[in-house]
Amino acid sequence: MVRLESEIVSTTVAGPFSSELEGNFENTIRVVSEMVDVIILSSHGSAFARRVAAVSRERVFNAGDGPAQHPTQALLDLYTIDHHLGSMDGCSIALVGNLGSLSVRFLSYFLSKFHGVHIYFISPDVTKTKDDIKEYLKRHKAWCTEITNPTRGLEKLVKEVDVVYMTELSKQHFAGRCQDYEQRLKNCVLSATVLRAMKKSALMMHPLPRANELPQEVDKNHRAAYLEQTRYGIYLRMAILCTLLNTYPTFVNT
Repeated sequence: MVRLESEIVSTTVAGPFSSELEGNFENTIRVVSEMVDVIILSSHGSAFARRVAAVSRERVFNAGDGPAQHPTQALLDLYTIDHHLGSMDGCSIALVGNLGSLSVRFLSYFLSKFHGVHIYFISPDVTKTKDDIKEYLKRHKAWCTEITNPTRGLEKLVKEVDVVYMTELSKQHFAGRCQDYEQRLKNCVLSATVLRAMKKSALMMHPLPRANELPQEVDKNHRAAYLEQTRYGIYLRMAILCTLLNTYPTFVNT
């Protein structure tokens, strides 16, 4: 919003400062929507953005909706792939790590809209893809296969894919659910061996933040696109805001 020459009114801890938000949050949203042109909402509650949009006088921008959706992350992921590879159609992508994450969920939805896309879900069994995503892909005739607990790491699984999309995977994801988490983590790390196995033209992506699944030395590899991915997110969200507000700053017009 600042880059678009706009002003912001923000809070990251609305609950403690608004009794109405805890009780009848609709009243708070109605009041706030009288003061602003757009509400950008990030929440822990599933479908909270939809509830806010139902009572807001102004437009609502979903910046992460609990365990449900994160549409702008998926849009910038699609842009990154299309920008680097030239097309989404016919793309093969390996989604690796914590496949219950918001970024993977909504990216999977979007991938089903393109022709000839092949999706590989690779993860420990405790962080595998949710059934509703697999059912959605099946209904839309999107090709996908699931590999849980890969025993030889990723090197044999990434040889043919165009995109390796890593997600944060840490010990916390295994707390109390399995004993051999060290080995399971090791099998989902973008190591030097995996890098050598990947195609020269392949793309490495990550929604960030990261843990041990993405070593810092990988940053220097020419296929690493996740830092650019972050920058693209700024411009993509600026574009969405301009579209929502139907206005453009002077530096865009000139």
